[in-house]
Amino acid sequence: MVPEPLLRYGAIAPGRVHGRARPGAIGVFAERTGETAGSMLGYDTLSPTLRRYLIAVSLLGPVVAAALASGAWHDWSHRQVLFGVLLTVLAALAERSSLQLTHHTHVSVDTAVYVAMLLIVPWSAVGALALLAIGIAAILRSYTTRRFDVPEKLFNLGQGALYVSAGAVCYGMLAHRWPAPRVGELGSVAGVVGAATAMHLVNTGLVAVPAAMQAGTSPIRAWRQTFWLDLLPHLVLSVVGALAAAIVWDQPLVLPLVLLPGVLMQRAVRQSIQLRTETRRALASLVEVVELRDPYTAGHSRRVAATARALAEWLGLTAEEADLIESAGRVHDLGKVAIDPHVLLKTIKLDEDEWAQMKLHPVYGADVVARFAAYREGTALVRHHHERWDGLGYPDGLAGEAIPLGARILAVADTFDALTSDRPYRRGMDVERATGILKDGAGTQWDERVVAALVGMLAGTPERVAMDRARGEAAPVARGQAAGVPAA
Repeated sequence: MVPEPLLRYGAIAPGRVHGRARPGAIGVFAERTGETAGSMLGYDTLSPTLRRYLIAVSLLGPVVAAALASGAWHDWSHRQVLFGVLLTVLAALAERSSLQLTHHTHVSVDTAVYVAMLLIVPWSAVGALALLAIGIAAILRSYTTRRFDVPEKLFNLGQGALYVSAGAVCYGMLAHRWPAPRVGELGSVAGVVGAATAMHLVNTGLVAVPAAMQAGTSPIRAWRQTFWLDLLPHLVLSVVGALAAAIVWDQPLVLPLVLLPGVLMQRAVRQSIQLRTETRRALASLVEVVELRDPYTAGHSRRVAATARALAEWLGLTAEEADLIESAGRVHDLGKVAIDPHVLLKTIKLDEDEWAQMKLHPVYGADVVARFAAYREGTALVRHHHERWDGLGYPDGLAGEAIPLGARILAVADTFDALTSDRPYRRGMDVERATGILKDGAGTQWDERVVAALVGMLAGTPERVAMDRARGEAAPVARGQAAGVPAA
């Protein structure tokens, strides 16, 4: 009954702080609606503003890289040619094997390779070499995944060429102004610091703009968030690249071994991501087992999570914030595992002692998820998803803006699923009646802004709501005490 998910907005989730749009992000809208790319090669599914931005970056990057490199080729020595080829191959392999941390953040050793390039080959050619490496990686990735999203690939090429070229220009200016101290026998330390800074600023900025367009939020806000997410890996890899260049200048074949620390860091991150993913799945599965004890609650948390994510996106939150709210939604009722099954399965009004026990489930759930790093940031959302705007909720009686926004979103999504789900003693309400109850309680029980977002979102997707209801996908939620408004 409740859409699953209600909505997915935007046609692009450009997503790589550490260098590229998230693979597969562009073209999602066309796949979701069954549209084809058409004569615009996939651009016709994007908004006009986003389309112009992507095309501009896609064209500007190669132009800038080629312009910088046009006068550099006569400056190459035979050794620099050898290093240029080797480093380009390594960069392509690094680009091909990057790890995605969030929608906008990847970890890859390509930064180390580009910093080493700046010190070893003529700096004005580094942007062109990066363009070549990114192109090779795109071809390899498309060959293995059997897909080639034109807007995504061209944006990646343009973005990579621009941010590496920006670092190269900064390196050239600062190395000329402050040639000492030097990295071994190679280039300026000031140039390396400036180049690393410029690359990170431009890289995160180029990604933040379309991410903000998609989310309907401020580019500055999106940039500030993505900037800090990737800063530490970028700094570490910049240092690794500079040290690698100094060590291998006389021993080119040692370069792959010098980059080993970066590879090991990438492997450690991969294992950390896998552990966090498995933890999320395990806890979410535990919640589903609890819900399966009653056929009327099966799938509740999954639907609440999907609705909450759609609300977060509708309200203009970033993809990372939506991820956090969605993951908290999947385990928001985890604490019910500690509640007496007699209370959970009771089909009539709870007595005072039973209601007091039921009101402890957000506390129990928060205590459990706080022990897991994968869910720690969502602990407050789990604990406070039954607080009320007027301060009469539980467990802590928070009111208004003191309730975390994610918890306010979960409260609305949770109640909407409760109202529209079947129960032993009644059929689920239709959407109009359910939203009417939510609107009546807006400003007292629920955040008016979140309720308005749900109403607006549902108004934009009537066909999907009707389709889901016809398939009978809904299931009810756990019992509450408030008359007419299930507590879930």
